[in-house]
Amino acid sequence: KSKKEDYFLICRTKKSNALNKDISLRRAFPFSYEYPAIQFMKILSYKNIYLLTALVLLSLGGRAQTTGEWVGAKIHFDLPKKFSCLITGDERFFNDSIGLYKTLFQFEGGYKISRRFDVALIYRTAWRREKDGNFHYRNKLMAEFDADFPLSRFKIENRFRYERKTKTYIRHSSDEIPQHHLRDKVMMRYNIKNSKITPDIFSELFFRLNNDGTPLVDKFRLGTDVKYDISKKHSVKGGLMLQKGSFYLPFNTLWFRCSYTYNLKI
Repeated sequence: KSKKEDYFLICRTKKSNALNKDISLRRAFPFSYEYPAIQFMKILSYKNIYLLTALVLLSLGGRAQTTGEWVGAKIHFDLPKKFSCLITGDERFFNDSIGLYKTLFQFEGGYKISRRFDVALIYRTAWRREKDGNFHYRNKLMAEFDADFPLSRFKIENRFRYERKTKTYIRHSSDEIPQHHLRDKVMMRYNIKNSKITPDIFSELFFRLNNDGTPLVDKFRLGTDVKYDISKKHSVKGGLMLQKGSFYLPFNTLWFRCSYTYNLKI
């Protein structure tokens, strides 16, 4: 063969190998070879259940008496020997004359019993606007048990929490008595392959344990969130949550939530 034929043969071989490699990479990482808009449309097509939940919440929230925002930041410490620590700061606003409604700080110590089960002890202090229009402190002590169950690409999580709440704003003698609740939160996450986005939907019930004539279930929450992992250490989350049946808040409240989390391994 002439040198010219050898040259063209080498070029065709290199081109064929490059094409085969490109096809293999596309099969292994389909999302990374598409425009962001196409990726987003595919995610929506896979996650219609989350989109439908958000639309339902917006529809119900359109009849809510008020709307508000939760804005927060978290620092998560991954400690040795299965221990962890989470520090949270959070502010909550109503979109009406109330404005800033609550500022809270929360400290949580956790322990991983096994791959699927966790426990935690939590202390929360909140500076909250009460009925007199002024801010007063409330404190909570909580004990928590978490479990998660994988189901194909889904993960079902259940958070069971006991809490004891005390007030510093006293209007009646009953306000001096600590309030006790059991809270049960069920969440479903979806793991999108080769994506930094993780959507979830959740519901939560608050069971009042005090025998003071209030309903057994005195608060209900339904919501959806989307988490985006910026990197291994940084992530952001945003979503919607509908709340009904609080003690003295409006009967229907639609919350828009966003938070930032910094993960640190020690």
